[in-house]
Amino acid sequence: MTVSIATTITVIDFRRQSLLLEWNLVNGSWTACDVPPALAHGVALVRASRPNICIYGHGGALHLQVDGERFVLSEKSPRLRCTDGAASFGFRKRFTVESSSGDILFKHSFWTGQGDEFFAWLAKRAADPVWRADCGRRWSEGVDASVLRAG
Repeated sequence: MTVSIATTITVIDFRRQSLLLEWNLVNGSWTACDVPPALAHGVALVRASRPNICIYGHGGALHLQVDGERFVLSEKSPRLRCTDGAASFGFRKRFTVESSSGDILFKHSFWTGQGDEFFAWLAKRAADPVWRADCGRRWSEGVDASVLRAG
């Protein structure tokens, strides 16, 4: 008997929360669900410009995926930050994923007012180790999409 490993999970789109997506765990791509299932496992930010970003529960843990690169969010590492860009007068923001030693694993800069509030939403919640553990466990099992929409 072979064990099949899921390569896609269902997530909601952060901006269009009525849209459910099939997120590809291998490469971070997505397709819209033809027949949306009742349960979802995370939240994705998909845009015309890359990267596609998703936070989801899988195997009892919370994962952050940026295109094909995945990070398991343990209790305190990696750290997710959303800060004002240097010398931008508050018009530019910077989202970073930092290792426990302070190495930058991923960074993304964006202009404020461009609808990228996903990064601030994510950084704020991920700072709470209880939220990370609870969402990792619950989202892995799947939750009603309305629960994710309220979150």
